Amino acid sequence: MELNEYWSAHAVEEYKGMLHEQKMQNYIYNCLRMAPHAMYKPSIVQDGNAWLCIYGDLPTGVVGCGRTPKEACENFDKAWEDGYPNKSVEGE
Repeated sequence: MELNEYWSAHAVEEYKGMLHEQKMQNYIYNCLRMAPHAMYKPSIVQDGNAWLCIYGDLPTGVVGCGRTPKEACENFDKAWEDGYPNKSVEGE
């Protein structure tokens, strides 16, 4: 194998690796972009030492809370995915 062939093959493998990395970054970005807190844009407010991520109103809306805005958004997403509805609605 000549030196040019070696470097060409090496460059192709390097490029394949970069393409794979870019695909993974795009996948992660799209997953984050489709998270409930990103799609529905709830209000994020500070309440004392806690942060709240609120969609709707407090008694009946979806709420996530945490020590940081990020933690509040993560808890909001979990509440959204777990079917946060008011317990009285489930019993009807």
